[in-house]
Amino acid sequence: GEIGDPMAARPLMELLHDEDRMVRYYSARALFKMGGRDVVQSLCGLLNDPDEWIVINVLEILSRLKDPEAVPALVGQFEIARDSRLKAIIISSLATFAEARLLKTFESGLSSFDPRIQANSVEAISCLKIPALEMKRKLKKFYGHPNNRVRANVCIALAAADPEAVTEELKAMMKSSDASTRRSAAYVLARIKSDKREEYVHELLKDENFGVRKMALKAALSLESGVGVREIRPLLSDENQWVRKEAVECAMRIEDFPDQDILDLLKKEDSAPVINCALDYVVSRNLKEAVTNIYDRIRKEPEEEMPWLIAALGHLGAREELLKIKKFLGAVRSEVFSEYYQALLLNGELAVFEEIAGALNEKKRENELFSWVRIAGNLGSYIQKPEEFSQTLLRALAEEVGRDMQGITTLDTPGETAAGPDALAQAIEFFNSGDFARARELLEKVVAAQPDNIEARYHLANSFYSLGEMKKAATLLAHIVDDEPAHINAAVLLGQIYFRKKEWEHLAACYERVQQYVSADDKKNLIRIYGALGLAYFNQKKYPQAITALSRGLQANPRDLSSSYHLALCYYSIGEGEKARVILEGLRKTLPADSQVLKNVLELLQRI
Repeated sequence: GEIGDPMAARPLMELLHDEDRMVRYYSARALFKMGGRDVVQSLCGLLNDPDEWIVINVLEILSRLKDPEAVPALVGQFEIARDSRLKAIIISSLATFAEARLLKTFESGLSSFDPRIQANSVEAISCLKIPALEMKRKLKKFYGHPNNRVRANVCIALAAADPEAVTEELKAMMKSSDASTRRSAAYVLARIKSDKREEYVHELLKDENFGVRKMALKAALSLESGVGVREIRPLLSDENQWVRKEAVECAMRIEDFPDQDILDLLKKEDSAPVINCALDYVVSRNLKEAVTNIYDRIRKEPEEEMPWLIAALGHLGAREELLKIKKFLGAVRSEVFSEYYQALLLNGELAVFEEIAGALNEKKRENELFSWVRIAGNLGSYIQKPEEFSQTLLRALAEEVGRDMQGITTLDTPGETAAGPDALAQAIEFFNSGDFARARELLEKVVAAQPDNIEARYHLANSFYSLGEMKKAATLLAHIVDDEPAHINAAVLLGQIYFRKKEWEHLAACYERVQQYVSADDKKNLIRIYGALGLAYFNQKKYPQAITALSRGLQANPRDLSSSYHLALCYYSIGEGEKARVILEGLRKTLPADSQVLKNVLELLQRI
């Protein structure tokens, strides 16, 4: 899953049926990172898993994937589920799709006796694009509901449609003796606009319950006036650590918040979560005045805060202090020493690589060696993210590279080494034999010598693609398509990258541009382009355009089952159920009995 190799998708799908629940769980998580239609269909099959914990995790994954193919399966699961908690979670998952066809399902949730289902159904209906009067008619009966979440969600849903009633409801919630209800009032004030908002926030910030004060801080931050700064400052001294932490987080989002208040807090604070937040503030504003205080804290050898304190010194450029603190770090712990070496790197100390390599060679005891392997791994991971490097580190690396390059300037230039007429043919031969690394190496020289050679650039991009370097491949292909819009192979390969990354808008733009150059007898590219273009439109909910594209693709390949199924979904989404039914009936006769797609087809047919 971390590597994201699509070749692993099939065995991972098989592991979804493993007898061990953790194998099923990690397989689902790995497949989520890969995405794609087959993945969604396989995950829908897990909605019937006997382990409720697995089902809840799959629901969360499907809601994040937001693939409309999952909707029929989720609705079916809601209808058969008996557990109230599970039904409430399914409603939340369906809410992420925000499709009007789900209104009846959400309305059935409003009729439930369980407040969790009711609260989630209110929230789900508020996500739909339905007329304000209709929403008010459906939800106004929930004013004064005994459950605080239901009341809060109704206020948010009707804030624009029924502002006076919402203001009165908030006033009643604030007067409640129940702290959760008052906290919900603060939550609503952070989310809506109201004439009384500033007055109500003032009142809630003085509440006796710390949870209410903490939530009221978020509401204060959303106020247009300067009340945010005035109200946050005294709460930096609140008796509750979580209120202080929230106050620092809010202060971080206010550009002109007085820095001295946070510096003073950092000197006296003893709560680890608050210290961590204050350090984030200090680093974000580059407050070098905090260096002495941070150094003094490290000298006390605090266990929990140590990695955060070291990281802060690194980001603040406190090189001298970093060199002094090593004696206070204690026994080698991978978390602490990883931060320490990373902080040194940020300050240009490249010698850390040699130090870590030496430790890996010297340590013989297994537990010590494990710690150093973790440190090396963490640093190796960091060094692959140049966007996180400081200017000091970049300068140090540039100097190091400059020294390495001395004495080799007499070598041939890339243009001279790749000038041979057979170089491109040799590179293509390497590529066709599967030796993508050698093909890339040779093609880089050819492109350096012949930057206008479109075919060399295309084959170099294809080599990057085959080696999994998608970003480099996409950049090259985008330039090729700009220089030569009629290069169909480059456009198709670029589209495949967008498809894998689910960048539907870019995919649609790419294929819209190239479709004019595809001849009517080029069946292969007609199938590749219009099938993917239809899916791109479908995922953007542009159903009429999706129908046109998928229909053109099916003219070239009538046996494309995926395009047929998505065409049926498009017709269903625009209310043309009969056209969808005809296509689905044809698929029902064609698909194998054990196909997950067949199950989805049958579910959709049942709904029609």
